[in-house]
Amino acid sequence: MSVQVQLRRDTAANVSAFTPAQGEGIVDLTNSRLIVGDGSTSGGHPMAKLSEVVLNDAASNVLALGPNGSSVTLSIVEQEVTGLSGASLNAPTQLPAGALVLAVAARVVTAITGATSFSVGYSGSIGAFGSGLGIAAGSTNEGLIGPNPFYNATTIVLTAAGGSFASGAVRLSLMYLTFIPPTS
Repeated sequence: MSVQVQLRRDTAANVSAFTPAQGEGIVDLTNSRLIVGDGSTSGGHPMAKLSEVVLNDAASNVLALGPNGSSVTLSIVEQEVTGLSGASLNAPTQLPAGALVLAVAARVVTAITGATSFSVGYSGSIGAFGSGLGIAAGSTNEGLIGPNPFYNATTIVLTAAGGSFASGAVRLSLMYLTFIPPTS
């Protein structure tokens, strides 16, 4: 035999006019949400509905959202750099302007030939995210850097050492924070 449990329920106006007991659950019929009482707060504490929760996706996650539209977002952009050839190669995706970069991690997907190691960086700092990196398939590097601010869009550069790239593929994972000012 099943048991039906019912909670106190009322309109938002009526719920806000009284103080629910500690641990008491009330259903706000106006806003279709659960309210939890603490015994001292008038109207209790409304629980967020799923439609109000910031959901994470595979590319970026809002870490904090201000009341006037400002936000902090953690982003991860992955790309595979193929056709390694020559002394250096620019990755197709840039670090965005205004990013606080945490890391540019690397994994050798297809063994690199022609070089004895390689570096991941950017113009002016070719080993910023790692140097002397392994060329065998499956070799990885976390590429930690700070965090460091990048005020302009910045191209990631792979640089060969001990020879030039002849072939191979590297998957990069760009990990950074972005900051959005208030929108109102």
